Amino acid sequence: MKKLSICLAAIAAIAVLGTASVSAAEEQDNHISKLVRGWTNIATFWIEIPKQIYVVSQQRDAGAGILFGPVKGLGFAIARLGAGIYEGGLFFLPKYEPVMDPPTVWPFEEAGTLASK
Repeated sequence: MKKLSICLAAIAAIAVLGTASVSAAEEQDNHISKLVRGWTNIATFWIEIPKQIYVVSQQRDAGAGILFGPVKGLGFAIARLGAGIYEGGLFFLPKYEPVMDPPTVWPFEEAGTLASK
């Protein structure tokens, strides 16, 4: 149990630090910003599920959010994980702009998050 707590704390710390790095990296797209974006998306892809429950609830109603939000969130989570693996694993290759819009899960807008560039 103690190891689990330490792992969760480490993941949370990496996500928080990664957010600041991604915010700064959005101003300049290079291989480091691509790597940080990838790691951030790998660490936080699961947040898409509760995010989409919220987004669908705001767009329609609470019932639709509870029914369709998890399904939509799972789809976005898989896409964000894939984008994170791609960007984190191939950070050294050119094409440094983000694969997903928004680049990380944080900006909660109502329009969803799977708008590939």
